[in-house]
Amino acid sequence: MKRKLGLIVLMLTIGFATTLSSSIAEASKLSDLENKKEELDEKSSDVESKLSEAQEELEKINSEKETLESQLATLEGEIKEKEDAIAAKNKEIEDKNAEIEQLKVEIKEIEKRMKQREDLLMDRARVLQETGGSISYLEVLLGSKSFTDFISRVSAVSTIIEADKKILEEHKKDYKTVEEKKETVEKDKEKLVSLKEEIEKDKSQLESKKGEMNDLIAELQAQAKEAEEHTMDLQEQQELIAAQEAAIKKAMELEQQRIEEEKRRQEEAQKNQDGGNQAPAVPTSSGIFMRPAAGYVSSEFGGRWGTTHFGLDIANSKGTPIYAAAAGVVSRSYLSSSYGNVVFVSHYIDGQLYTTVYAHLDSRGVSEGQVVQKGQYIGAMGTTGDSTGVHLHFEIHEGEWNGSKSNAVNPRKYLNF
Repeated sequence: MKRKLGLIVLMLTIGFATTLSSSIAEASKLSDLENKKEELDEKSSDVESKLSEAQEELEKINSEKETLESQLATLEGEIKEKEDAIAAKNKEIEDKNAEIEQLKVEIKEIEKRMKQREDLLMDRARVLQETGGSISYLEVLLGSKSFTDFISRVSAVSTIIEADKKILEEHKKDYKTVEEKKETVEKDKEKLVSLKEEIEKDKSQLESKKGEMNDLIAELQAQAKEAEEHTMDLQEQQELIAAQEAAIKKAMELEQQRIEEEKRRQEEAQKNQDGGNQAPAVPTSSGIFMRPAAGYVSSEFGGRWGTTHFGLDIANSKGTPIYAAAAGVVSRSYLSSSYGNVVFVSHYIDGQLYTTVYAHLDSRGVSEGQVVQKGQYIGAMGTTGDSTGVHLHFEIHEGEWNGSKSNAVNPRKYLNF
Protein backbone atom coordinates (compact mmCIF):
# COMPACT_ATOMS: atom_id res chain seq x y z
CA MET A 1 0.00 0.00 0.00
CA LYS A 2 2.80 2.39 0.98
CA ARG A 3 4.65 1.40 -2.19
CA LYS A 4 1.62 2.20 -4.34
CA LEU A 5 1.13 5.55 -2.59
CA GLY A 6 4.79 6.45 -3.14
CA LEU A 7 4.48 5.62 -6.84
CA ILE A 8 1.44 7.90 -7.14
CA VAL A 9 3.28 10.74 -5.37
CA LEU A 10 6.29 10.24 -7.66
CA MET A 11 4.09 10.38 -10.77
CA LEU A 12 2.35 13.52 -9.54
CA THR A 13 5.72 15.12 -8.79
CA ILE A 14 7.05 14.26 -12.26
CA GLY A 15 3.85 15.51 -13.88
CA PHE A 16 3.99 18.77 -11.94
CA ALA A 17 7.67 19.24 -12.77
CA THR A 18 7.00 18.55 -16.46
CA THR A 19 4.08 20.99 -16.51
CA LEU A 20 6.13 23.62 -14.67
CA SER A 21 9.11 23.13 -17.02
CA SER A 22 6.82 23.34 -20.05
CA SER A 23 5.14 26.48 -18.70
CA ILE A 24 8.52 28.13 -18.11
CA ALA A 25 9.64 27.22 -21.65
CA GLU A 26 6.43 28.56 -23.17
CA ALA A 27 6.70 31.75 -21.12
CA SER A 28 10.27 32.12 -22.39
CA LYS A 29 9.05 31.81 -26.00
CA LEU A 30 6.45 34.51 -25.46
CA SER A 31 9.10 36.67 -23.80
CA ASP A 32 11.30 36.25 -26.89
CA LEU A 33 8.43 37.37 -29.09
CA GLU A 34 7.85 40.38 -26.85
CA ASN A 35 11.55 41.25 -27.15
CA LYS A 36 11.39 40.94 -30.94
CA LYS A 37 8.36 43.22 -30.99
CA GLU A 38 10.23 45.79 -28.88
CA GLU A 39 13.23 45.57 -31.24
CA LEU A 40 10.92 46.20 -34.18
CA ASP A 41 9.39 49.16 -32.36
CA GLU A 42 12.89 50.64 -31.95
CA LYS A 43 13.74 49.96 -35.59
CA SER A 44 10.44 51.49 -36.67
CA SER A 45 11.28 54.63 -34.69
CA ASP A 46 14.77 54.72 -36.24
CA VAL A 47 13.40 54.24 -39.76
CA GLU A 48 10.77 56.92 -39.13
CA SER A 49 13.52 59.35 -38.09
CA LYS A 50 15.58 58.50 -41.18
CA LEU A 51 12.47 58.80 -43.34
CA SER A 52 11.80 62.28 -41.95
CA GLU A 53 15.41 63.29 -42.72
CA ALA A 54 15.18 61.80 -46.21
CA GLN A 55 11.92 63.64 -46.91
CA GLU A 56 13.46 66.92 -45.70
CA GLU A 57 16.47 66.33 -47.95
CA LEU A 58 14.17 65.54 -50.88
CA GLU A 59 12.16 68.72 -50.24
CA LYS A 60 15.41 70.73 -50.09
CA ILE A 61 16.63 69.24 -53.38
CA ASN A 62 13.27 69.85 -55.06
CA SER A 63 13.25 73.45 -53.76
CA GLU A 64 16.76 74.06 -55.17
CA LYS A 65 15.67 72.43 -58.43
CA GLU A 66 12.57 74.67 -58.66
CA THR A 67 14.71 77.78 -57.98
CA LEU A 68 17.15 76.78 -60.73
CA GLU A 69 14.31 76.01 -63.13
CA SER A 70 12.85 79.46 -62.43
CA GLN A 71 16.26 81.06 -63.05
CA LEU A 72 16.61 78.97 -66.20
CA ALA A 73 13.24 80.21 -67.45
CA THR A 74 14.41 83.82 -66.88
CA LEU A 75 17.69 83.02 -68.62
CA GLU A 76 15.88 81.51 -71.58
CA GLY A 77 13.83 84.71 -71.76
CA GLU A 78 17.06 86.75 -71.88
CA ILE A 79 18.46 84.43 -74.56
CA LYS A 80 15.25 84.91 -76.58
CA GLU A 81 15.66 88.70 -76.26
CA LYS A 82 19.27 88.40 -77.49
CA GLU A 83 18.14 86.22 -80.39
CA ASP A 84 15.47 88.80 -81.28
CA ALA A 85 18.09 91.58 -81.04
CA ILE A 86 20.46 89.60 -83.29
CA ALA A 87 17.62 89.05 -85.77
CA ALA A 88 16.86 92.80 -85.69
CA LYS A 89 20.53 93.68 -86.23
CA ASN A 90 20.74 91.18 -89.08
CA LYS A 91 17.75 92.95 -90.64
CA GLU A 92 19.46 96.34 -90.18
CA ILE A 93 22.66 94.95 -91.71
CA GLU A 94 20.61 93.61 -94.63
CA ASP A 95 19.04 97.07 -95.02
CA LYS A 96 22.49 98.67 -94.90
CA ASN A 97 23.74 96.21 -97.50
CA ALA A 98 20.74 97.10 -99.65
CA GLU A 99 21.54 100.79 -99.06
CA ILE A 100 25.14 100.15 -100.08
CA GLU A 101 23.94 98.40 -103.25
CA GLN A 102 21.67 101.38 -103.99
CA LEU A 103 24.57 103.70 -103.29
CA LYS A 104 26.69 101.75 -105.74
CA VAL A 105 24.04 102.41 -108.38
CA GLU A 106 24.05 106.12 -107.47
CA ILE A 107 27.85 106.19 -107.51
CA LYS A 108 27.84 104.67 -110.99
CA GLU A 109 25.41 107.37 -112.11
CA ILE A 110 27.56 110.10 -110.53
CA GLU A 111 30.69 108.55 -112.04
CA LYS A 112 28.91 108.56 -115.39
CA ARG A 113 28.14 112.30 -115.05
CA MET A 114 31.69 112.95 -113.91
CA LYS A 115 32.96 111.07 -116.98
CA GLN A 116 30.76 113.22 -119.22
CA ARG A 117 32.10 116.38 -117.60
CA GLU A 118 35.64 115.08 -117.93
CA ASP A 119 35.01 114.42 -121.62
CA LEU A 120 33.64 117.97 -122.07
CA LEU A 121 36.61 119.49 -120.30
CA MET A 122 38.96 117.30 -122.32
CA ASP A 123 37.30 118.57 -125.52
CA ARG A 124 37.85 122.14 -124.38
CA ALA A 125 41.46 121.37 -123.62
CA ARG A 126 41.91 119.71 -127.03
CA VAL A 127 40.54 122.83 -128.81
CA LEU A 128 42.94 125.04 -126.90
CA GLN A 129 45.76 122.67 -127.79
CA GLU A 130 44.82 122.67 -131.49
CA THR A 131 44.73 126.50 -131.63
CA GLY A 132 48.01 126.68 -129.84
CA GLY A 133 46.27 128.15 -126.85
CA SER A 134 46.09 131.56 -128.64
CA ILE A 135 42.32 132.00 -128.60
CA SER A 136 41.13 133.81 -125.57
CA TYR A 137 37.82 135.11 -124.37
CA LEU A 138 39.24 138.69 -124.89
CA GLU A 139 39.87 137.99 -128.59
CA VAL A 140 36.37 136.68 -128.94
CA LEU A 141 35.02 139.92 -127.47
CA LEU A 142 37.30 142.18 -129.57
CA GLY A 143 36.17 140.37 -132.72
CA SER A 144 32.69 141.74 -132.28
CA LYS A 145 31.28 143.45 -135.42
CA SER A 146 28.86 145.65 -133.56
CA PHE A 147 27.89 146.67 -130.06
CA THR A 148 24.99 144.30 -130.16
CA ASP A 149 27.34 141.52 -131.24
CA PHE A 150 29.70 142.53 -128.42
CA ILE A 151 26.91 142.32 -125.83
CA SER A 152 25.92 138.96 -127.24
CA ARG A 153 29.51 137.73 -127.10
CA VAL A 154 29.98 139.00 -123.52
CA SER A 155 26.86 137.07 -122.52
CA ALA A 156 28.10 133.93 -124.31
CA VAL A 157 31.55 134.15 -122.73
CA SER A 158 30.00 134.67 -119.29
CA THR A 159 27.77 131.65 -119.85
CA ILE A 160 30.73 129.51 -120.93
CA ILE A 161 32.83 130.64 -117.97
CA GLU A 162 29.92 130.00 -115.56
CA ALA A 163 29.28 126.62 -117.17
CA ASP A 164 32.90 125.60 -116.80
CA LYS A 165 32.91 126.82 -113.23
CA LYS A 166 29.66 125.00 -112.49
CA ILE A 167 31.00 121.81 -114.05
CA LEU A 168 34.05 121.94 -111.80
CA GLU A 169 31.96 122.71 -108.69
CA GLU A 170 29.46 119.93 -109.44
CA HIS A 171 32.34 117.59 -110.14
CA LYS A 172 33.87 118.37 -106.74
CA LYS A 173 30.48 118.21 -105.01
CA ASP A 174 29.59 114.84 -106.55
CA TYR A 175 32.98 113.42 -105.66
CA LYS A 176 32.63 114.64 -102.06
CA THR A 177 29.05 113.29 -101.85
CA VAL A 178 30.16 109.86 -103.05
CA GLU A 179 33.03 109.73 -100.56
CA GLU A 180 30.83 110.90 -97.67
CA LYS A 181 28.09 108.40 -98.47
CA LYS A 182 30.61 105.61 -98.76
CA GLU A 183 32.17 106.55 -95.43
CA THR A 184 28.79 106.95 -93.64
CA VAL A 185 27.39 103.64 -94.86
CA GLU A 186 30.60 101.74 -94.10
CA LYS A 187 30.74 103.22 -90.60
CA ASP A 188 27.08 102.36 -89.99
CA LYS A 189 27.70 98.83 -91.20
CA GLU A 190 30.79 98.49 -89.01
CA LYS A 191 28.78 99.65 -85.98
CA LEU A 192 26.02 97.17 -86.73
CA VAL A 193 28.47 94.31 -87.21
CA SER A 194 30.26 95.27 -83.98
CA LEU A 195 26.96 95.48 -82.09
CA LYS A 196 25.87 92.15 -83.54
CA GLU A 197 29.14 90.57 -82.41
CA GLU A 198 28.59 91.94 -78.88
CA ILE A 199 25.05 90.57 -78.81
CA GLU A 200 26.27 87.20 -80.10
CA LYS A 201 28.96 87.22 -77.41
CA ASP A 202 26.32 87.95 -74.75
CA LYS A 203 24.15 85.19 -76.19
CA SER A 204 27.10 82.78 -76.16
CA GLN A 205 27.74 83.60 -72.49
CA LEU A 206 24.05 83.10 -71.70
CA GLU A 207 24.05 79.80 -73.60
CA SER A 208 27.11 78.72 -71.60
CA LYS A 209 25.36 79.71 -68.37
CA LYS A 210 22.25 77.86 -69.55
CA GLY A 211 24.38 74.76 -70.15
CA GLU A 212 25.82 74.99 -66.64
CA MET A 213 22.33 75.43 -65.17
CA ASN A 214 21.04 72.46 -67.16
CA ASP A 215 23.94 70.39 -65.80
CA LEU A 216 23.06 71.51 -62.26
CA ILE A 217 19.38 70.73 -62.82
CA ALA A 218 20.30 67.30 -64.23
CA GLU A 219 22.51 66.69 -61.18
CA LEU A 220 19.69 67.77 -58.85
CA GLN A 221 17.26 65.57 -60.76
CA ALA A 222 19.62 62.63 -60.22
CA GLN A 223 19.92 63.53 -56.53
CA ALA A 224 16.14 63.90 -56.28
CA LYS A 225 15.65 60.52 -57.92
CA GLU A 226 18.17 58.95 -55.55
CA ALA A 227 16.55 60.67 -52.54
CA GLU A 228 13.12 59.62 -53.80
CA GLU A 229 14.25 56.01 -54.13
CA HIS A 230 15.82 56.19 -50.67
CA THR A 231 12.60 57.68 -49.28
CA MET A 232 10.53 54.99 -50.99
CA ASP A 233 12.91 52.33 -49.66
CA LEU A 234 12.54 53.73 -46.13
CA GLN A 235 8.76 53.94 -46.54
CA GLU A 236 8.78 50.33 -47.71
CA GLN A 237 10.91 49.35 -44.71
CA GLN A 238 8.59 51.26 -42.38
CA GLU A 239 5.53 49.54 -43.84
CA LEU A 240 7.27 46.16 -43.66
CA ILE A 241 8.31 46.71 -40.04
CA ALA A 242 4.74 47.69 -39.16
CA ALA A 243 3.48 44.59 -40.98
CA GLN A 244 6.02 42.40 -39.18
CA GLU A 245 4.94 43.90 -35.85
CA ALA A 246 1.36 42.94 -36.66
CA ALA A 247 2.48 39.46 -37.76
CA ILE A 248 4.49 38.96 -34.55
CA LYS A 249 1.51 40.13 -32.51
CA LYS A 250 -0.63 37.58 -34.32
CA ALA A 251 2.06 34.94 -33.83
CA MET A 252 2.05 35.77 -30.11
CA GLU A 253 -1.71 35.29 -30.02
CA LEU A 254 -1.40 31.98 -31.86
CA GLU A 255 1.44 30.93 -29.56
CA GLN A 256 -0.67 31.86 -26.52
CA GLN A 257 -3.53 29.79 -27.92
CA ARG A 258 -1.15 26.88 -28.51
CA ILE A 259 0.19 27.19 -24.94
CA GLU A 260 -3.31 27.18 -23.54
CA GLU A 261 -4.22 24.20 -25.73
CA GLU A 262 -1.07 22.37 -24.70
CA LYS A 263 -1.78 23.16 -21.04
CA ARG A 264 -5.29 21.82 -21.47
CA ARG A 265 -3.93 18.65 -23.05
CA GLN A 266 -1.37 18.24 -20.28
CA GLU A 267 -4.09 18.62 -17.68
CA GLU A 268 -6.16 16.08 -19.57
CA ALA A 269 -3.13 13.81 -19.79
CA GLN A 270 -2.58 14.20 -16.04
CA LYS A 271 -6.17 13.18 -15.39
CA ASN A 272 -5.71 10.19 -17.67
CA GLN A 273 -2.49 9.28 -15.81
CA ASP A 274 -4.35 9.57 -12.52
CA GLY A 275 -6.94 7.24 -14.00
CA GLY A 276 -4.25 4.86 -15.18
CA ASN A 277 -4.54 5.69 -18.90
CA GLN A 278 -1.56 6.62 -21.14
CA ALA A 279 -1.91 10.13 -22.73
CA PRO A 280 -0.90 10.68 -26.36
CA ALA A 281 2.22 12.80 -26.97
CA VAL A 282 1.68 16.51 -27.71
CA PRO A 283 2.83 17.28 -31.30
CA THR A 284 5.65 19.81 -31.61
CA SER A 285 7.06 21.71 -34.58
CA SER A 286 9.84 19.87 -36.41
CA GLY A 287 11.64 23.17 -37.06
CA ILE A 288 12.30 22.13 -40.68
CA PHE A 289 11.38 24.22 -43.76
CA MET A 290 10.08 22.58 -46.89
CA ARG A 291 11.20 23.40 -50.41
CA PRO A 292 8.98 26.29 -51.63
CA ALA A 293 8.93 25.39 -55.34
CA ALA A 294 9.94 22.80 -57.90
CA GLY A 295 12.79 23.67 -60.25
CA TYR A 296 16.56 24.01 -60.41
CA VAL A 297 18.82 26.45 -58.53
CA SER A 298 19.86 29.14 -61.01
CA SER A 299 21.71 31.41 -58.57
CA GLU A 300 23.21 30.69 -55.17
CA PHE A 301 23.29 32.72 -51.97
CA GLY A 302 26.37 34.98 -51.60
CA GLY A 303 28.55 37.18 -53.79
CA ARG A 304 27.21 37.95 -57.26
CA TRP A 305 28.12 40.66 -59.82
CA GLY A 306 30.04 42.64 -57.21
CA THR A 307 27.13 42.59 -54.73
CA THR A 308 25.66 40.15 -52.23
CA HIS A 309 22.78 37.93 -53.28
CA PHE A 310 20.81 37.47 -50.06
CA GLY A 311 18.69 34.59 -51.31
CA LEU A 312 18.60 31.55 -53.52
CA ASP A 313 16.96 31.50 -56.98
CA ILE A 314 14.84 28.56 -58.13
CA ALA A 315 14.07 28.62 -61.86
CA ASN A 316 11.16 26.96 -63.63
CA SER A 317 8.35 27.87 -66.01
CA LYS A 318 5.98 30.78 -65.50
CA GLY A 319 3.07 29.90 -63.22
CA THR A 320 4.91 27.18 -61.27
CA PRO A 321 3.19 26.97 -57.83
CA ILE A 322 4.94 28.54 -54.84
CA TYR A 323 4.29 27.13 -51.36
CA ALA A 324 4.85 28.43 -47.82
CA ALA A 325 8.10 26.89 -46.54
CA ALA A 326 6.59 26.69 -43.03
CA ALA A 327 3.47 27.66 -41.13
CA GLY A 328 3.25 31.31 -40.18
CA VAL A 329 1.59 34.68 -40.67
CA VAL A 330 1.79 36.70 -43.92
CA SER A 331 3.44 39.93 -42.79
CA ARG A 332 3.48 41.54 -46.25
CA SER A 333 1.97 40.80 -49.67
CA TYR A 334 2.43 43.60 -52.22
CA LEU A 335 4.08 44.83 -55.42
CA SER A 336 7.63 46.10 -54.77
CA SER A 337 9.78 48.06 -57.23
CA SER A 338 12.70 45.65 -56.73
CA TYR A 339 11.11 42.39 -55.51
CA GLY A 340 8.12 42.70 -57.84
CA ASN A 341 5.17 40.70 -56.52
CA VAL A 342 6.46 39.54 -53.14
CA VAL A 343 5.19 37.73 -50.05
CA PHE A 344 6.81 37.94 -46.59
CA VAL A 345 5.88 35.29 -44.01
CA SER A 346 6.76 35.44 -40.29
CA HIS A 347 7.28 32.06 -38.61
CA TYR A 348 7.75 31.09 -34.97
CA ILE A 349 9.41 27.68 -34.90
CA ASP A 350 10.80 26.04 -31.74
CA GLY A 351 11.14 29.36 -29.97
CA GLN A 352 12.90 31.07 -32.93
CA LEU A 353 11.44 33.82 -35.12
CA TYR A 354 12.08 33.43 -38.86
CA THR A 355 11.04 35.44 -41.91
CA THR A 356 10.81 33.91 -45.38
CA VAL A 357 10.61 35.99 -48.57
CA TYR A 358 9.13 34.84 -51.91
CA ALA A 359 9.91 37.37 -54.67
CA HIS A 360 9.32 38.08 -58.41
CA LEU A 361 5.99 36.22 -58.34
CA ASP A 362 3.71 36.38 -61.35
CA SER A 363 0.76 36.55 -58.94
CA ARG A 364 0.12 36.41 -55.18
CA GLY A 365 -2.38 34.04 -53.60
CA VAL A 366 -2.33 35.28 -50.00
CA SER A 367 -2.99 38.59 -48.28
CA GLU A 368 -1.40 40.50 -45.41
CA GLY A 369 -2.26 39.14 -41.95
CA GLN A 370 -3.34 35.76 -43.30
CA VAL A 371 -2.31 32.62 -41.38
CA VAL A 372 -0.72 30.05 -43.71
CA GLN A 373 0.14 26.41 -43.19
CA LYS A 374 3.30 24.67 -44.28
CA GLY A 375 2.93 23.73 -47.96
CA GLN A 376 0.02 26.12 -48.56
CA TYR A 377 -0.12 27.76 -52.01
CA ILE A 378 0.94 31.43 -51.78
CA GLY A 379 1.56 32.41 -55.40
CA ALA A 380 2.88 31.60 -58.89
CA MET A 381 6.42 31.86 -60.22
CA GLY A 382 7.12 34.83 -62.51
CA THR A 383 9.62 37.55 -63.39
CA THR A 384 8.21 40.79 -61.96
CA GLY A 385 10.32 43.60 -60.45
CA ASP A 386 14.09 43.66 -60.89
CA SER A 387 14.28 40.29 -62.61
CA THR A 388 15.84 38.94 -65.81
CA GLY A 389 14.01 35.61 -66.09
CA VAL A 390 11.26 33.45 -64.61
CA HIS A 391 12.35 32.30 -61.15
CA LEU A 392 11.57 32.40 -57.43
CA HIS A 393 13.93 34.49 -55.30
CA PHE A 394 13.73 32.80 -51.89
CA GLU A 395 15.18 34.24 -48.66
CA ILE A 396 15.34 32.97 -45.08
CA HIS A 397 16.05 35.43 -42.26
CA GLU A 398 16.81 34.27 -38.73
CA GLY A 399 14.69 36.91 -37.07
CA GLU A 400 12.84 39.78 -38.69
CA TRP A 401 13.60 41.12 -42.18
CA ASN A 402 15.51 44.44 -42.20
CA GLY A 403 16.78 46.82 -44.84
CA SER A 404 20.41 45.72 -44.49
CA LYS A 405 19.32 42.05 -44.58
CA SER A 406 21.73 41.34 -41.74
CA ASN A 407 19.62 38.37 -40.60
CA ALA A 408 19.65 36.64 -44.01
CA VAL A 409 21.12 33.12 -44.10
CA ASN A 410 21.76 30.64 -46.88
CA PRO A 411 18.54 28.62 -47.34
CA ARG A 412 20.75 25.54 -47.80
CA LYS A 413 21.34 25.73 -44.04
CA TYR A 414 17.79 24.41 -43.62
CA LEU A 415 16.97 22.81 -46.97
CA ASN A 416 18.49 20.45 -49.51
CA PHE A 417 18.11 21.55 -53.12
